[in-house]
Amino acid sequence: MVDDVQIEDYHLLVQFTVKSDSLLDLINTQFPHGELLKGPATYQRIMSVPQYSELESLISYQHIMVVDDNYVAPHQRSFWVQVHEGSETHGTWTDNEAIAYDCMCLEGASDCVRLGWYSWYNPFDYWGEAWYAYDPPYYQEIEEIRITVRGAQCDDFPLSSESYMGMRNDNGIWSQDYQLSIDYTANEFIVPTDIWSDGMLIPQMGSEDNYVIDNVKLEFFYSCNGPELSPSNLLASDAQSCTYIDVNWELSPSDASGQRLYRDDELIASLDATTTTFQDWIATPGTIHIYCIETYNECGESAQICNPGSLQAVPQAVENLWASDGEYDDKVVVNWAENVNTESYKIYRDGTWMGIQNMNQTTYTDFIIDLGISYEYCIESINECGNSEWSCDTGFSNTMPGDVNEDSEVNVLDVVIMVNIILLEEELTEYIQWAADLNFDGDINVMDIVLLVNQILG
Repeated sequence: MVDDVQIEDYHLLVQFTVKSDSLLDLINTQFPHGELLKGPATYQRIMSVPQYSELESLISYQHIMVVDDNYVAPHQRSFWVQVHEGSETHGTWTDNEAIAYDCMCLEGASDCVRLGWYSWYNPFDYWGEAWYAYDPPYYQEIEEIRITVRGAQCDDFPLSSESYMGMRNDNGIWSQDYQLSIDYTANEFIVPTDIWSDGMLIPQMGSEDNYVIDNVKLEFFYSCNGPELSPSNLLASDAQSCTYIDVNWELSPSDASGQRLYRDDELIASLDATTTTFQDWIATPGTIHIYCIETYNECGESAQICNPGSLQAVPQAVENLWASDGEYDDKVVVNWAENVNTESYKIYRDGTWMGIQNMNQTTYTDFIIDLGISYEYCIESINECGNSEWSCDTGFSNTMPGDVNEDSEVNVLDVVIMVNIILLEEELTEYIQWAADLNFDGDINVMDIVLLVNQILG
């Protein structure tokens, strides 16, 4: 209707209701560019001011109105639709059994209901009614409700329609607001949004002229938006407890009805709309979890905010453990790298607890030893959550001179090796140089053999 006008021209959104076939014929004749193709129905058209004046001259003020002078088309709304076949009535009423479940004159139709009797030889008409129930989804605001009744009046007389549709209210009362076409067509009506019956939308049809209902469609345009505001400042504790992770966040006023808390994308708690703290007692030690929270209402959910959190862990085994191997004559020194997440260290020798060191002490000296004996030293890290696995190394002190063959005994075999060294029949190593030089003069000779024999003889 506005193809031939300039874009800067002023336009109106006009809604007009065509209740009868006679009114439909009048408008189609005088106002053909309205393209009223659905028969008697409620229509909306965007038009210029002169076009509106032309239409206003044909329709009385009860049936026409300007919806909005400065109309802005809805840019976001939800849509729900449901169709009931004619036979799927929620209820019917008649005084004279004037209801039948057939399609009579509707070629190609099925599952119909027929309302009202009329025949040329009977001076009386018999009235029948049928209604259909629709339960739309939850909404925050209704934008528009459209009812489409597809059917036709099967009697040849009368020439005008005496079949109607209206909306049933909580008292079971309906008004005949919308006239149905005689012809087999889809009668589309925009109905009020505030007429409900027991929480449902119930369009009701009535006729005394064999009106056959093929199907009834309800289109429900509505808005339903999730919470506008998300929670904020979500924090999950990091290694502050051995048993639980403390999660907290902030909330702003919103239309949320509840909250959902997730750990690693798995729902772990459904909370009310005011809770701002949660303790997770089922977190996994040694794992960094990702916590996310969202608010929700009947229409959807907010954006999520997330933060990592973790339990305090049992310490790892210490690294770089080293026990001295003969570097000292009267002791064994044990060293290790400082370990994170540790409060103290326990020291074991051959499985026996020897002592405890605080977190800053990473050296232990063992003076209670037998010379030349090898011991296994193990370190265990400790914090309030538990103990680590052991890290172990062997260590020993230096041996006394005279044990030339390193068998931990001084005997005649050591004398034989020393003789061979003097006779140059045995290779001289650094250790043998130290072990065989009993008088510490730097040479291995007969004097060292004498001293070794005396040592053997005690």
